[in-house]
Amino acid sequence: MAASTPEDVPGHELNEHRLEDLRDILSPTKLRLLQQILASPTGALSSKELAARNTISDSTIRDHLRDLHNRDKPIIAKLEPDTSPVPNGIPRVYFAVTEYGISLLKQANLYDQIGLLYDMYEAADLQLPDADNQPVTLDEIENYDHRPIPDWL
Repeated sequence: MAASTPEDVPGHELNEHRLEDLRDILSPTKLRLLQQILASPTGALSSKELAARNTISDSTIRDHLRDLHNRDKPIIAKLEPDTSPVPNGIPRVYFAVTEYGISLLKQANLYDQIGLLYDMYEAADLQLPDADNQPVTLDEIENYDHRPIPDWL
C-alpha cells in the first residue's frame, strides 16, 4: 500500500495559498497564539487573554491576529459576545481558529499538543498585563456568561 500524500487527503491539497498559510502558521508567535486559542475551554480568546499567556503586548497580538484573519481563507475568525452592551473591561472581540486553520495545524502535525497546553493553562495562575490598572480580572473575562463559543468545535 502506497503512502498517502497531502494531495490525497481531502482538504489538504497543496496550492500556492495553502503553502503560504502553512509557512505563516509556522512562525513561532502565530503558532503559539493558534494553539493557545484552541487550548482554551471555550475555543475562543480575546487579545487580553492571550496577552496574559504571553510576553508580547496586546497590540502586537492583535497585529498577528489581524494577519491571520485578513486572508482569502481566514485562519482565525472574529467573534463577538451575544449580548449588548458589554460590561466595561470585558473584551468585545474574541478570536477562534477556523476549520481551515485547524486543518493547517493538523497537516503540519501541530494539533496534537493542544491537550497538553489545555492542562498547563488550567494549572497556571495567569494575570492580565498591568492587572492593577484593569477594570476587570482575568477570571471575570474568562467567566463572562455571554462570551462567544465557535460552533464548529
